[in-house]
This record gives sequence, structure tokens and C-alpha cells, in this order.
Amino acid sequence: MPDDNQAMDLSPRRQESKKSPQWLPALTVIVIAGAVIILVWFLVTNSQSFLPADEAVESRLEMGERRFQLLGSPVTNVDDDQTFIIDGNEYTFFSVSFDGILVDVVSQGTPPDLFDEGIPVVLEGKWVQGPLPNPLYVFENGANDGWWFATNRILVKHDNDYREDRIGDAEERGQLPKASES
Repeated sequence: MPDDNQAMDLSPRRQESKKSPQWLPALTVIVIAGAVIILVWFLVTNSQSFLPADEAVESRLEMGERRFQLLGSPVTNVDDDQTFIIDGNEYTFFSVSFDGILVDVVSQGTPPDLFDEGIPVVLEGKWVQGPLPNPLYVFENGANDGWWFATNRILVKHDNDYREDRIGDAEERGQLPKASES
């Protein structure tokens, strides 16, 4: 029991507030600004423009060595006389067209199975001005203007027309054979 002679101090106590360092908000703003700058830089340097062949031909001087995606349709089927092995690499030579403008293309590798005359393709690569990997090659029905598009990736347009008979065929032929019961 407290002594009556001693009075209790009931005055409010002042709590010292914990202050965060004054530099912390400034550091937070700097970190966020840095993250935004890095994100914008990454998006700008890694984005690829998508150009139809006619527009790509118009802007090839400005494009320089920059990679982009080119849209066009092959003007001929690829034959064996258009594929060459040069320094251990396979190159396929063909031309694409868009709105009547031709672009000569050198693809490193074999075109995909669906690649065919008149079927739109998207080619990922860059412009090259100068000699071809096979300097004696002349593009049949091509531009042959000293410029060519170097690509290592070909995407072929295909339809998503999944008719009922295709679905039925896939359901039937997509099954594993059942083990015979003994």
C-alpha cells in the first residue's frame, strides 16, 4: 500500500515520437524514379516494330541495324535450289511481297512446314545492304536491288478454323489404344 505522505505523479507523460530519418522519403522517391526509368528503357530497347514489306522498304535507311518484324507473302515456293549450306549454316533464299513491293529474304535455317507461296509470314530480322551469303545467287521474281532482309525466325499465318469434322477426327485419333483385357 502506498504511503499517504507520497503523492502520485499523475501528470501526462510526454512520449518521445520515433522520427524516421529525413533522408528516407527522398531515397524512396529516388528508388521509384530509378525503377520507372529502367522499365521505360527496357521497353523501348526491347520492343520490335511490325511493318508490312512496303513500309519497311520505305524506311530501311532510317531503320539501320535495328531488328524488327516484317510482314509479307512469299511469291514462290521454296525449292532445293534456293537452300544452301554456307560455312556450316543452312540459308534459304526467297522473296516476299506486300502491296506489290518485293523484299528479298535470306533465312538462316529451314522455313517451317506451313511456309508456302501466298501464305502470309512474319519475318523477324534486320536489313542488310551488300553481298548475299551466296554472292552469285539471283532472286527469281525478286527485287534484286542490293538490299536483303536477314531473318532467323519465320512465323506462318494459319487459320483457326476448327470445323466439327476436325474436332471429331482429333477426338477419335487423339486417343491412346486401350490395353487388351486378358
